[in-house]
Amino acid sequence: MAQGKLGILRYNGAFRLDNAGHDSDIYYGSTDAPVPDNTFTVGPEVRFFLPVNKKIVFDVYESPRYVFFFDTERERALNNFFGGQTHFVFEKFFMQAGMELVDAKERLSTELNINVRLKEKSLAGLVLWQVSHDTSLILQYKRSTFSYENLTSGVDNIRENLNRTESFFNFIASLQHHSKTRFYLDGECGSISFSEAASLLRNTRSYGVYGGIEFLQTAEGARVTSGIHGRINLGYRYFNIYDPQTKDYSGLTGNTSVSVGFLRLTAFRLFFSRSPQFSAYSGRTFFLQTIFGVGLARALSKRCSLYYDFFYDRNNYPATDITGGGGMEGPADRYTTHSVRLNLRPRRDLEVTFFTNLGKRHSRLGARPVSEHNFFGFSLIYGSLSGRFSLPIAPSF
Repeated sequence: MAQGKLGILRYNGAFRLDNAGHDSDIYYGSTDAPVPDNTFTVGPEVRFFLPVNKKIVFDVYESPRYVFFFDTERERALNNFFGGQTHFVFEKFFMQAGMELVDAKERLSTELNINVRLKEKSLAGLVLWQVSHDTSLILQYKRSTFSYENLTSGVDNIRENLNRTESFFNFIASLQHHSKTRFYLDGECGSISFSEAASLLRNTRSYGVYGGIEFLQTAEGARVTSGIHGRINLGYRYFNIYDPQTKDYSGLTGNTSVSVGFLRLTAFRLFFSRSPQFSAYSGRTFFLQTIFGVGLARALSKRCSLYYDFFYDRNNYPATDITGGGGMEGPADRYTTHSVRLNLRPRRDLEVTFFTNLGKRHSRLGARPVSEHNFFGFSLIYGSLSGRFSLPIAPSF
């Protein structure tokens, strides 16, 4: 909801200071020796809403962010996130069209923990038909182009291995009998085309069927410990790669995050994510990333909450990419992370979070077989934060 108003223009604005603190190894095992540093990310975030009439609304988001490292000067970067959408509201139809531009130097993935600049351009559209009071049908489309910057440190040709265009269609049936619970079934088909000639055999067709439940309560302050929040999402995905020498992936995928209050001020948290991801290495096409997580949330007061989460993350590669066998080989990378957060909201327009992440990596691909990554820091948000919007995408992502 927009907090500010200038005539017919509505807006939200905030100042953000993110991840300010000490990092024990900014490359998390990807270099021969740990590289510790102190860092922070800072910048404004604004979002404007311009209603033309009761049926059309323009929506624009902008957030430049400067990433600072005290000692590692080459990692300092100016990132920018920009997006625009138009919403059309009719009696039984809702339509949305938009675009998003990302220019950011960020950690590439859990496979390669090195900061790489990405320029992403996305176009998307959505049509929702409200068939009845509790039933709706949705058609979504999204096209994204990813362009990476190569490193100078002797790492594989990242542009050649990852530059690509992804196009996805999703058809979703949604059923909402209750105001706080929505069931959905999603059918998806997509194509992924690589831009470099040496990577054309990585071109892929993707098909999926997903289903689940969305719990629509608003998780704010102490209310995160009451009721059920989040989403259960599970499905089947067929990842059909053109290269006949690479084993395709077919199997379970999902993206689940659920919080269940079991005491008046305490909630149990459960996380699960599983999906194939393209590899940055020339000798491998993709890896299967699977993340399990459990945690607890405790409301200490109306303005203070404490969180503890444990995550186990593993990356498996097709055996044909490593050993020449069948099935999935691995895991090539295993991560365990303990995360503790203390969230304070002394005012409606001020939020401060102190946090600690303690991680360990066991890797067959990194520069070190075993490495640790510990971060101690805080984040601050001042103002009215509306969040970087997401263009229409599948609930499975």
